[in-house]
Amino acid sequence: MDVVDVAFIQPIEHRPEPNVIVEAVEIPLIDLSPLLHPDDSTEAQRNDLATEVGRACREWGFFHVINHGVPFDLQHRVEVAVKKFFGLPSEEKRKVQRDEVNPLGYYDTEYTKNIRDWKEVFDFMVKDPTIIPASHELHDNELQELRKKWPDNPFELREVCQEYASAVENLSIKLLELVALSLGLPEKRLNGYFNQNNTSFIRLQHYPPCPAPHLALGVGRHKDGGALTILAQDDVGGLEVKRKIQGGLGQGESHSRFFCYQCWRHYSGNSLKLKFPFLFLIAAESMFFVWTNDEYESPEHGVMVNSKKDRFSIPFSLNPAHDVMIKPLDEFISTENSSKYKEYNWGKFLKTRRLSNFKKLDVENLQIHHFKQSVDVAFVQPLEHRPKPNNSAEIVEGIPVIDLFQLTQNYQSSGSIDAQTEIVSKIGNACRDWGFFQVINHGVPCELQQRVDATVKKFFDLSPEERRKVKRDETNPLGYYDTEHTKNVRDWKEVFDFTVIDPMVLPAASCQVHDQNYELHELRNQWPTYPPEFREVCEEYAKAMEKLSFKLLEIMALSLGLPEKRLNGYFDDEHTSFIRFNHYPPCPTPHLALGVGHHKDSGALTVLAQDDVGGLEVKRKTDGEWIKVMPIAGSYIINVGDIIQVWSNDEYGSAEHRVVVNSERERFSIPFFFNPSHTVMVKPLDELINDQNPAKYKEYNWGKFFKTRKISDFKKLDVENIQVHHFKESD
Repeated sequence: MDVVDVAFIQPIEHRPEPNVIVEAVEIPLIDLSPLLHPDDSTEAQRNDLATEVGRACREWGFFHVINHGVPFDLQHRVEVAVKKFFGLPSEEKRKVQRDEVNPLGYYDTEYTKNIRDWKEVFDFMVKDPTIIPASHELHDNELQELRKKWPDNPFELREVCQEYASAVENLSIKLLELVALSLGLPEKRLNGYFNQNNTSFIRLQHYPPCPAPHLALGVGRHKDGGALTILAQDDVGGLEVKRKIQGGLGQGESHSRFFCYQCWRHYSGNSLKLKFPFLFLIAAESMFFVWTNDEYESPEHGVMVNSKKDRFSIPFSLNPAHDVMIKPLDEFISTENSSKYKEYNWGKFLKTRRLSNFKKLDVENLQIHHFKQSVDVAFVQPLEHRPKPNNSAEIVEGIPVIDLFQLTQNYQSSGSIDAQTEIVSKIGNACRDWGFFQVINHGVPCELQQRVDATVKKFFDLSPEERRKVKRDETNPLGYYDTEHTKNVRDWKEVFDFTVIDPMVLPAASCQVHDQNYELHELRNQWPTYPPEFREVCEEYAKAMEKLSFKLLEIMALSLGLPEKRLNGYFDDEHTSFIRFNHYPPCPTPHLALGVGHHKDSGALTVLAQDDVGGLEVKRKTDGEWIKVMPIAGSYIINVGDIIQVWSNDEYGSAEHRVVVNSERERFSIPFFFNPSHTVMVKPLDELINDQNPAKYKEYNWGKFFKTRKISDFKKLDVENIQVHHFKESD
């Protein structure tokens, strides 16, 4: 290290500026005496300590501690042994050199942020052996054991290091408990993450004199990735920390600057520097940044070097077990303060982060900000419509599940007639009380559903370019689309639509809902060339759905006291029913976005097939709470649509529903929307209104309503899109 290789040279914006960096003033100093003698300390003293720690973590991200319980004699023996080791010839030190397979031992070519550090180090783990992932690849579950490497000389290094590790680990757990208390958590809330398999380690660091301290850094500027760092350093100094200064650029503004931290306590006003020989520096690391959902911030820091004196430091990094999943704690998440980070595995993070220690990468190495939740603002739901934290909607019992077996039989008996009457009653109650229900033994072959499911997945596995060859638009809203809006917020999904009747006749694009006369327009299905079976299986499935829907429509008519086929005439050879294939990819911010925003289906009824992932939520009528509709294998979910609500004059109500997404698994669903002909005038049925129960809705034309409703699928509107409540008669 007697010359400055280009590998050491920092970018201009990161080079140290000794004339700009200022000495720290009033860094928090916390006396841990009450922790040393718990029997003699009071709860108030412990709470005061926690308050001090909390203030330091929020305002600085680090603090000093004295009277911490680590014997000065032990610190001194460690320092002596460290200096002896680094004083050995390079050949001796390299006998315990670390590598990418086992990153424990000696190393002198480490990188931080892709720039080589001016230092040499010796690493050892607190636990021997330590278990970590064998690979940084997410889907590789193989583990490996890391074992410490100890040099033969100095002979006392191993013993004194292990004694020191035990003492500092004990201190770190006490500090962890103080930090938990400072956050309003139970004292031992975080201890479980640091079990016997924790991955904590100690680094012995030596910074030799550097001939170009204005170009290089002992350690490049960074944030530590673990939970807590306990740093012991000599009196040479060199640590620099980035501090946020409020109001420096004007009212309400802030900026950051680096200041120099020495192993001294400086009091402004009397220019007196007091040295504390038993002092440690404690830093809250990036893990607390995540756990507290940004309430505590990890300090960015680096190490300057000098041209005259060697410098030594010993950081201890408190790290959890390799299998711990890191995410904001539930206690820090609410509707108003949603999770700001995606969950990640600590072991994989640590393994990946280590890669850049050994070589310069072509990209930025893994950082905590890579897990910051981000999503286009177009997907972000208004606060009042976002899903509950951690998808905690209620799972309830009692959602109607109705067996249609008796309706699918070709014979009639007194028993089957009684069973059918019971089915009619159950469906009527479900429509009235819930607005939706599930059906089993519905007559749609399981084999057909499986073929459809497989075909849907094949289509959405195609490249975006292939899928967009059948992209829909405002002129022809059939085919593929991935930028649909619900209630003026973009949905986290992609879809493929096709109609049962091909071509389907609708009012032309220029038609408005109140037009008396309107031009008609034919919509034709767009079929992809792959998968080759796509069109055939879709058309077969459409016929099966149409048959089931007519059967359900007839049951609903009977449940309203109407003739069985009273409603069938509205669904002639020009009915506007269609099928949608929905694909919901994993979403990085499931607390902000929805697969489909809250809405009610505008047609007569919907028959929904969904996979086993789940995500459908329905607003319960009794209290307005969102409840999960859990998938039942082989079943369909039936939603009452707005048209049934109008026809029944509010006897039956359409169900408001939405789709939540998740960050891990894709989801597929297939709704069949059973809609009448474009010519149908929708209004309360004459049989269901009288003087005591007058019509609650004005008449409207379904075709024009449907065409107008489709407009908001393609763009965000300045006003609410057309809804059935717009036709509600005023009281």
